[in-house]
Amino acid sequence: MKKFLSIICCLAIVLSLAACGGGGGGGDALKGTWEQTGTDYGTVTWKFDGKGGFTSESDYFDNEGTYTIDGSQVTITREGDFADPVVYDFTVSGSSLTLTSTDGLAPDYDLTKK
Repeated sequence: MKKFLSIICCLAIVLSLAACGGGGGGGDALKGTWEQTGTDYGTVTWKFDGKGGFTSESDYFDNEGTYTIDGSQVTITREGDFADPVVYDFTVSGSSLTLTSTDGLAPDYDLTKK
């Protein structure tokens, strides 16, 4: 009986860790360097650090700031003159990241992971 209870307790712990993420795998879907060429701004590169910080660079601008993910939306807050948050719907499929502005004012992006 004790062996059976030990197995049940171990199984409960494993399932609890799996439900919480267990500290491994998963992670930030945006983490990494993403690039799009042929935009109105030339080549655009986004770098998400996986810790809520980002940089974006193009032929015409350099930005940095913070981001937060909520489900399939990411809120980008740039430092400096463009500090108003911008919300994007995002999808990641393999090495492709699509950012679609929810307000229709900010540019949309179709990026490839580098």
